[in-house]
Amino acid sequence: MSNKLKKNIYRWFRRGGIFHPTKNHFNHLKEFGRLKDKKIINIGSGGHNPIPGAINIDPYTDGPNTICAFGENLPFENNTIDLAVCAAVLEHVKSPELIVAEMYRVLKLGGKIYIVMPFLQPYHGAPGDYSRLTLSGTENLCRQFIKISSGAVSGGGSTLAWIFVEYVQTFFSHKKLKKIAKNLAKVFVWPLKYIDDWLIKKPDCDKVASAFYFYGEK
Repeated sequence: MSNKLKKNIYRWFRRGGIFHPTKNHFNHLKEFGRLKDKKIINIGSGGHNPIPGAINIDPYTDGPNTICAFGENLPFENNTIDLAVCAAVLEHVKSPELIVAEMYRVLKLGGKIYIVMPFLQPYHGAPGDYSRLTLSGTENLCRQFIKISSGAVSGGGSTLAWIFVEYVQTFFSHKKLKKIAKNLAKVFVWPLKYIDDWLIKKPDCDKVASAFYFYGEK
């Protein structure tokens, strides 16, 4: 097997690949990428979900247009940012309310906030994993802001698929066997995430969603 083919197969099982068990509907990120002459920060970006022109804020990642800093202590003056994004990050911090408060501080009046918070997801440390919130809990976390919209950003299909992949691995202790079980489980459940394209629009999706978003204004 050629190295090129191995790399392609490897990508199929990674985030964004066909056999990865989850799919996120970050539709707003495309909208943010079209913003011009706006100061945008992407907190805890880690190189994922890049937004064109945004300043990436991450304590563990170096790279172009990236500031090494924690979200609880943003290196910006009050009322200077047009849009603050924090997607799939707040579960990894001990006090997410501190980051939300910092986002409020640095945003201009009329500035926008966009966060994603997990609900039904397995543990995934990066390096830690501390919290989950319902939709109402996510909205309460952002109560300082005027809500523009909120809802599921990753649906029940992703919930079932991800949990099943993690569940199968619990039967094995050997590292290699766990990896084989993990990839076989991914091949078995991957269609579930695409059903979310339809189910995520249903009212009851909130009861089994993998994650929620909140889009608001200061």
